[in-house]
Amino acid sequence: MGYGRDVIMSTRRHTTVAMLAGALLVSARASAADPPPGDLLPTASPAPAPASPAAPPPVAITPAPSASTPAPDKPLDVREPPFADKDFSWINGSNRQPDSLLHIGPTILSLYVDVFYAFQFNRPIDHTIFPTTVAPRHNEVGLNLASIGIELPPNAIDTARGGPVGQFSLQYGDFVQAVSGQDTTVKRGFFLANEALQAVRTASAGWHFHALHGVNLEFGIFPSYMGMESYLPQENWNYTHPFVSDFTPYYFYGGRAQMYLTSNVKLELWVVNGWQTYGQWQEAKSGGYLVNWRPSERFVAANIVYVGQTEATDSGAIRYYTDNYAQLQYFKSKTGFISSSAVCVVGDVGYQSRTSPAPSGPMAGSSLTHRTEFGDGWAVTFRGDVYYDQTRAVTNNLPIGSPYVLPDATKAFLGGGFTTTLDFLPSPWVLTRLEYSHRASNVPFFSGPRGITGNGADGQVGLGPFAPDLVKSDDRIVANVTLRL
Repeated sequence: MGYGRDVIMSTRRHTTVAMLAGALLVSARASAADPPPGDLLPTASPAPAPASPAAPPPVAITPAPSASTPAPDKPLDVREPPFADKDFSWINGSNRQPDSLLHIGPTILSLYVDVFYAFQFNRPIDHTIFPTTVAPRHNEVGLNLASIGIELPPNAIDTARGGPVGQFSLQYGDFVQAVSGQDTTVKRGFFLANEALQAVRTASAGWHFHALHGVNLEFGIFPSYMGMESYLPQENWNYTHPFVSDFTPYYFYGGRAQMYLTSNVKLELWVVNGWQTYGQWQEAKSGGYLVNWRPSERFVAANIVYVGQTEATDSGAIRYYTDNYAQLQYFKSKTGFISSSAVCVVGDVGYQSRTSPAPSGPMAGSSLTHRTEFGDGWAVTFRGDVYYDQTRAVTNNLPIGSPYVLPDATKAFLGGGFTTTLDFLPSPWVLTRLEYSHRASNVPFFSGPRGITGNGADGQVGLGPFAPDLVKSDDRIVANVTLRL
């Protein structure tokens, strides 16, 4: 190895000396034969230099993005969420609480406990307050509604194509028996039992699309899109409901498409099994739409339509119903003794069509409610309502399991009343209420002293003939405490 290296170095030295000598000789000759200035003669090209090793190919370098490069635009429903830039906490039928305390990752947990004490002045011996959907027991402390749930809201899990949405909540209490426990479609065939479904308050699965200001497509069990008041009494200005709410659905089983056309307009399209039913009596689906318009944070209006088959034994019977309401907050102050004053009005019109000889006829109802909120957590609400049902299409029947029928069930119903509610919120998570209500009707319709169950001991089912004791007026006082997280 050492010998070869010496030979190579010696050869390189001789080559270098020879090249220097040749360069001096060429330089001397060129000096002797220089042309006059200005003559440009071709000169011999210099000898090519020894070839250099090939240079490696250039490496492509991607320039770093400058700070001025705009980021991709977020979807419109993320940049401008619907109804998000205004304060709608004053609205009747909406949750007035701040954001939930129970967040786990992208989901929101919920806890709801509603306890009541009710006293009906007729003092029914069977302790059954009829008709009602909340606080249905006389002179007892009762659990109106307890619920736990989980919700995956829109954009909580997001992709370029949108993301999943859904909710699931369980429920238990007297309210459940008074509402979903009265569904008679569960008697059609098997595998559709009240025991299996009435414990489910909501259960839905769907997808949120980045279209318009947001589009949700979901299927399952939902709170009703009909009516101004909420399924949850805590969200309403009063604890008990007016006739116009009690005579319309509180839940639906089906599918819905929620489309936020602008930041203040929502359109919902619904296809459901029936009028507050898990199953359906006829083969055609029912459905309708809702349009909710909120041009400012102090005014809300809605138009709602429902069309569907509703009779178990009449395939030609169709119910047409429209529910409409408007709400106005006409006073708002952050510092005064009164923090908010608002009013809402509801107007419903419907028509029950039946095949002959069953009668067809209209129905209509209205309510007017006023609420004043004070800065220290107190609020006072006054409500008046009236309802007319010519063919008794939507008025309550006696509870499921009763062997009796309502007296004067073929006569037109006309009823109304007024309600006064006092609220106190010691914190955003606890609501206490004291309420008095009076209702009256043109036909016997409310629980009387002998009750509606039977003639046995304490008003239970007994031997011998019995007719439900129903009277034309109802007065009651209800106290309520609700915890919601």
